[in-house]
Parts: sequence; C-alpha cells; structure tokens
Amino acid sequence: MVDYAPLRATPTATDSAAVLEAARRGDFGPETARHVGGAGRASTAIGWLVGGFLTLLVLIAIVVQLVEGDPDALVVGGFFIAGTVLLGVLVKVLVALSERRSVGRLVRLVTFARANDLPVEPEAQVRLLPGSIFVSLPHARTMHRVQWPAGGLSFELATHTRWQGQGTIQVRFLAAQLDVEPPRLTFHHGRTGGVRPADILGTDAFKDEKYALVARTHDHAGARAFMTDELVALLTDRGRPVSVEVADGWFLAYFKHYDELDERAWQQAFSVAEAVVRARDAYRAWEESRPSGK
Repeated sequence: MVDYAPLRATPTATDSAAVLEAARRGDFGPETARHVGGAGRASTAIGWLVGGFLTLLVLIAIVVQLVEGDPDALVVGGFFIAGTVLLGVLVKVLVALSERRSVGRLVRLVTFARANDLPVEPEAQVRLLPGSIFVSLPHARTMHRVQWPAGGLSFELATHTRWQGQGTIQVRFLAAQLDVEPPRLTFHHGRTGGVRPADILGTDAFKDEKYALVARTHDHAGARAFMTDELVALLTDRGRPVSVEVADGWFLAYFKHYDELDERAWQQAFSVAEAVVRARDAYRAWEESRPSGK
C-alpha cells in the first residue's frame, strides 16, 4: 500500500523547516544541500542586480542633465531612483515567492517519499544512463529522484532536464537495470506528444504491430517475449502514453507528463514497474524454453 496523501497536503511551516534543515544537512545528498543553501541568496541577488543596474543608469542620466544645466534633474531623478528601488524590491519579492512555491513542492515530494520509506534526492548528480535522451551537457540536471525495490530489481523515477535549442526539455523517466538481457529495442505508443526514443541503427519495425516496436530482425521474438501484453497495455494508456527503450540491460520508460507530484503518474509508474518485473520473468521463461544454441 502506498500513501499518496503527502502529495496533496499543504506542508506546515514546521514540516517545511524540518525538511529544509535536513536538506541543508545533506540528508538528501550534496546536490540538494547546495541547491537549498543557495535558494535564499538568489532572490536577494536578482533584486539587487535589477534595482542597482537601473539606479546606476538613472544616476548617470542625472549627472548628464546637471552638466547640461537642467535644475530639475535632481527632482525628476529622485523620483526615478525611488521607482527603481521599488522595482528591485518587487523583483526580489516575486523571486522569493517563486522559491517558496518550489520549496513547498520539494517538501511535499520528500514527505511522500519518507511516508513510504523511499530514498529521495530532490537534486541529484546528472544521470547518464544508456537511453537516447541522456546527454553529457553542462546544463543537464537530474531532479526529483526516488527509488524503490520490486521483484529483486531497483527502480528509480526521476526528471531529466536540459536546455536544447530555444527551450528546456523535461522528461520524467523510470529506469531499472535488469537481471536478464533482452534484445535492444525501442517502443513508441503511437500517439502525439511525449519523447520518442532515437532510432537504433540496424533494426527493423515489427510487421503487423499496432504500435512502433523496433528491434533487430533476428531479435523480434525475444523483444516480443519481453514486451508482454500487460506491459504494452500500460504503455499505451490513452491519457498517459509512455515510450520505452531497452539498452545495455537497462529498461527505460519516458512519461509524457513530468509533474513529480501527480498522484496518477506515480500510480502509473508503480504499475509499470510491477509489469516490468513480470515481463522480466516472462522473458526468462522464454529464454529457458528455447532449444539449446538458438
């Protein structure tokens, strides 16, 4: 039984203070400690930057007007300086409110993980797993990482984010290193939206498959043995489709929705993990049933 209530509950001030103190102490890893430790200073720095820069521009304008002999420059400039100071304060307040919302989400995620005895890292070291979405870029991040065991496997659910082109890409992924070796494959749910795994060279699409299941021709039987009907049904959920890669002994699922506090998304992730355990067992049984040497 999973307790989902903390995902919906508004954290109290006491709960928030306790979680933040634990985060600064390093209970959720060094990345989280650094992130939380610098959060309060960011709003102050941005406020000073905006207000200070505009005030400097106004002061330069006042000096220029005084040099040109304008007696009203000090009065008008005073009003402008007051406005820039207020703008800087406003920016600081808005950034602080944004940080407070972010802290509230962090506390809810941590409280949910703790309620269910799950290791959690709100900010983690960048994960470069075998999947095609993981790239070694200086601005890539791994966030909201939660782990749990199932069927002898260790699953993790996290958010991979990076800057690409003109915007930020965010992908919520489920990963587990398998104890069997299914063939390399990709699976796409066939619906719009979400992340589509990159093509694998030297593979063929399955004939007469409703969805885009791809593997090398001589691996089709093994790929289909692992991609059970139960697993495919979960991945092709009409409202929450999921793409998949199996590469180098890893199972990697990419969810269309990436809200780390979405209860239905968590339920789906746990269901997919359980289905992967049974898919692992089905693949192992298929391997054992094959004639020797094939």
